Amino acid sequence: MKRLHLAAAAALAALVGLAVAPAFAAPNAHMLQDSNVRKTANPNSPVVNSVAAGQLVTVLDCQGTVCLIQIPGPDGWVRQNRLGGLGKGGKPASNVPFSFSFGVGGDGKPSISIGIGNQPKPQPLPEPEEEEEDQVCFYKNANFNGASFCVEPGDADDELSGSWDDSISSIEVFGNADVLVCRDYELEGICADISSSKASLPKQLNNAISSYEVN
Repeated sequence: MKRLHLAAAAALAALVGLAVAPAFAAPNAHMLQDSNVRKTANPNSPVVNSVAAGQLVTVLDCQGTVCLIQIPGPDGWVRQNRLGGLGKGGKPASNVPFSFSFGVGGDGKPSISIGIGNQPKPQPLPEPEEEEEDQVCFYKNANFNGASFCVEPGDADDELSGSWDDSISSIEVFGNADVLVCRDYELEGICADISSSKASLPKQLNNAISSYEVN
């Protein structure tokens, strides 16, 4: 019976060992030179393993000038300046520096950042475009030239007087404004609803507008 119990205990221990054995994460660095692997972050702690130059390793943590690496056999600590980054395809690249940081993200969860070289600076966000003010501008000459005046939605003139009566040749519309223009007073006669800029007005309205209403 004792032998059976011992065999069962050994089997259970093997199962427990399999259950708690850490899975190897993908390598994120390589060794720049042969190094001893120490038991703790203390540089005077016992040597528990060794790594060769060019060997791929997985960095789990860094404290000061030393980093904890995961390798076949006992894991342990090496000097950070002996670690290099990985290039394309996860291959060692001597010109790619290695950096490691550990912190807490905005969601309160641990956050690990591993740098593998000079990253491009983030591009500044484009400035938001200012919205055009809704308005309509009238010009005495074509192509938005000559004397002018501007009005906003809600403005109206049932009887243009003075030098502006029958003197408008182009209309510029901004934003979401639109304007009703008519040949006669009181918004009578031939009218047109204009919702986009007109560098030159049609013949029946050119130099013939006598009233308007902006919406």
